[in-house]
Amino acid sequence: MKIEKPPHVELKFEYLERIWKGEFEDFINKSDERYYYWDDLKYRKETPFEKPIENWTLIKTYRTTKYESVVFGNDRFNYFISPYVSKNLHDFDMKLIGGLQENPLSQIDRIDFFKSSLLEEAVASSQVEGAATTTEVAREMLKSGRNPRNESEQMIFNNLRAIQYISEFQDTNIDFKSIIELHRIMTANTDAEKYSGDFRKGDVFVTDHIDGEIAHIPPNWVEVEKLMGDLCDFANNDTKFIHPIIKASIIHFMIGFIHPFKDGNGRTARALFYWYLLKKGYSLIKNISISKVILESRTQYDKAFLKTESDDNDLNYFISYSIKNIRIAFEKLKSYRDKKVEERKTASYVSYQLIEIGLNKRQADLLGYLYLKDSNNITLKWYAEKHQIVRQTASKDLNELIKLGLLKEEKTSKPYHYKLVSKDVIDNYIMKNES
Repeated sequence: MKIEKPPHVELKFEYLERIWKGEFEDFINKSDERYYYWDDLKYRKETPFEKPIENWTLIKTYRTTKYESVVFGNDRFNYFISPYVSKNLHDFDMKLIGGLQENPLSQIDRIDFFKSSLLEEAVASSQVEGAATTTEVAREMLKSGRNPRNESEQMIFNNLRAIQYISEFQDTNIDFKSIIELHRIMTANTDAEKYSGDFRKGDVFVTDHIDGEIAHIPPNWVEVEKLMGDLCDFANNDTKFIHPIIKASIIHFMIGFIHPFKDGNGRTARALFYWYLLKKGYSLIKNISISKVILESRTQYDKAFLKTESDDNDLNYFISYSIKNIRIAFEKLKSYRDKKVEERKTASYVSYQLIEIGLNKRQADLLGYLYLKDSNNITLKWYAEKHQIVRQTASKDLNELIKLGLLKEEKTSKPYHYKLVSKDVIDNYIMKNES
């Protein structure tokens, strides 16, 4: 993947006076929101100046006066919190986290979604690195307890172990030992395992996943230990406040930039991104899959790295991409929550109607639960334990529902399972007995 390197321009301080007077306000606001790169701007028509180079000079002059810097080794990286980024961070903190806490998922739904998200993250992170398998296959592997059968399945298994590992040390500082151990877990029993156990000794070239061309030449291997030391200091030091999402995004980027290992860097970077947000109290981050969104926007992910490196190490390209991804991932969680709230309302209403026409509350609640999903089924033991009744009473309840034609018993395996005949049967039964 090739992107055009921006032209070098001399900053024009005369533009600053005009910026301070609000002359370019609309253009600057749009630039902050979309964070224009040179090739975004080159063909844009609604710009202050006719020549693209003048518009780029204006943007670079504005951004340079806003930059804050972080230094790793001999390299200086720049970023700034624009009003647009600040608004997004506020919305994320107050709505996407606070809003979910004000109207949270039920315990059962939260556990189900957490398990699903955990698996989805493990699968997607592996797929970003080239694994060829699906969530369904991974779910079957974990449910059956069988060992991974190929490298793709092993990558998923490793990712799940790594997520568990970062949860265990989320309250501690990171150091070389913990990062190397995280990488070892990520690469166990895969082709990349031969590179585990220490930082790389030798230079590497990062190639583009589409055309195979060299996309990034990481720092010389002799610099890696110093750079990783600086990164650990950056992650562990809170003397200067940097918003956790910004800081986690920089950590993510820097692992990709430094490339401390010969393979497995992407998986390690995303795991450390999760680690830092967990450390800073973003517990709901465990319920979303960042890698799933990355997988769906892989080209933009790669470009965010390239743009940062090509444009004077401007981290805002990667930070903007990262914020967008978190928002998309949490919106999926909100949608799931809203869906579950509606499902609970439907189940409660179905249950209420069934009680009104003569079923006992246990039976009505069961049919309301089974009504939600065709795949839902229960066992006699589950039903008895849920309602704290003896097996004889539980069996009587279920047999009555079978006789009414509302429930069916499946005897293909033991223990026997009970499931709804169909939603239409329930709807017709309610209509018939209400009239």
